[in-house]
Amino acid sequence: MEAAPDIPAETLRMLYTTMVRLRKFEEKVAQLVSSPKEINTPCHLYIGQEAVATGVCSALRKDDYVYSTHRSHGHYLAKGGDMNLLMAELYGKQTGCSRGKGGSMHIASPQMGLPGSSAIVAGTIPIAVGTALAFSIKKKEAVAVAFFGDGAVH
Repeated sequence: MEAAPDIPAETLRMLYTTMVRLRKFEEKVAQLVSSPKEINTPCHLYIGQEAVATGVCSALRKDDYVYSTHRSHGHYLAKGGDMNLLMAELYGKQTGCSRGKGGSMHIASPQMGLPGSSAIVAGTIPIAVGTALAFSIKKKEAVAVAFFGDGAVH
């Protein structure tokens, strides 16, 4: 049985590699959060959701915007974020992707298309809609994606 006959093998490898990268990163974070005197910021892991960010972000360009949730690590990494900068952020270092001010739940990296993350369930939806409207008004060929969190739709 062919899994995906219309998707090139190289694309499938890239998607799989991204998912594994996200999982391994989160497993390491989980280990560090449970270690005394390591990561002290509250962390909401993205384990089990790797395919969502990987699939969505693989279809995006650098100038497309992603608005993330309190489980922002996977979105940041799938959008092309630097793993070392993210880890520095989780340690609260100024060298982090959000200069050590975002912690785990409020990752921001506007230069790579992640202007911010919100811990408010579904709070990203109106922000992404406003961004999409601004893109449309400016005739910019970009999209805005809202990840809106587990439990947002019932």
